[in-house]
Amino acid sequence: IVHVIDMSGLEGRDPYEDYVTINKELEQYNLRLTERPQIIVANKMDMPDAEENLKAFKEKLTDDYPVFPISAVTRQGLRDLLFE
Repeated sequence: IVHVIDMSGLEGRDPYEDYVTINKELEQYNLRLTERPQIIVANKMDMPDAEENLKAFKEKLTDDYPVFPISAVTRQGLRDLLFE
């Protein structure tokens, strides 16, 4: 499962809370989905507060899933993600 999380925080949302919410929804839909391998794509890293939000996200993250910071606009980090 690939989680694409908006790290910009432009809409006043907490990226970590978005991640928790989608995992709860997956669990409610089908508990077995939570057993599948997951990666986290930290998107919009070209935005002003994204680095700070990513740091806070990683501090809160208790799951041991890889996190790939990217910017779809500037293409930053896409190569690392594609070759994972």
